[in-house]
Amino acid sequence: LFSNDANSKRLKSLVGNIQRMGVRNAVVTNYDGRIIPKVIGGFDRVLLDAPCSGLGVISKDPSVRLQKDEGDVQRCAALQKELILAAIDCVDANSKTGGVIAYSTCTICVEENEAVIDYALKKRHIKLLDPGFDFGVPGFARFRGKQFHPSVNLTRRFYPHVHNMDGFFVAKIKKLSNAKGPKPENQNAEAEEEEDEDEENEEEE
Repeated sequence: LFSNDANSKRLKSLVGNIQRMGVRNAVVTNYDGRIIPKVIGGFDRVLLDAPCSGLGVISKDPSVRLQKDEGDVQRCAALQKELILAAIDCVDANSKTGGVIAYSTCTICVEENEAVIDYALKKRHIKLLDPGFDFGVPGFARFRGKQFHPSVNLTRRFYPHVHNMDGFFVAKIKKLSNAKGPKPENQNAEAEEEEDEDEENEEEE
């Protein structure tokens, strides 16, 4: 188990929580999450609790809405897109026990949630999985004129006024290939060959 936090000031509490829980197989690291694929990879599973605007905690900390603006949301979204690609690249798609990435934030902003997942779907060969629970409401497949991949509704949203908890978002992702890009070149070639064969068969008939 590798536990990473980019903020060195939080490492002490991270180590304390690991010891308190009796975890004996953990390694604590202090890297910028965006460079971790260059340091180590081949993980079975990755949980990315992404840094975010924190707008989901307004119900318990109203000052957040006065401290954050649209610029903060956009900066967070840009960082989250880099981090989610790094998280995907860290995972081994051939893992017999995983190949799964969980993405979560404590914000309800679409730009930091569904838009980030949609971006990852376009950049890597992955698919969304059902999270395995009915709690929460489905994510948005479209929002204010923006159309996302239909499977984005497999993500889950949680609202303070509905679910009696902080605003939260979670997505469960399955990595389908270790090749970088939305789809491996060999699979594209195979698909083209199959299409050519189908066309030839139709002509013969």
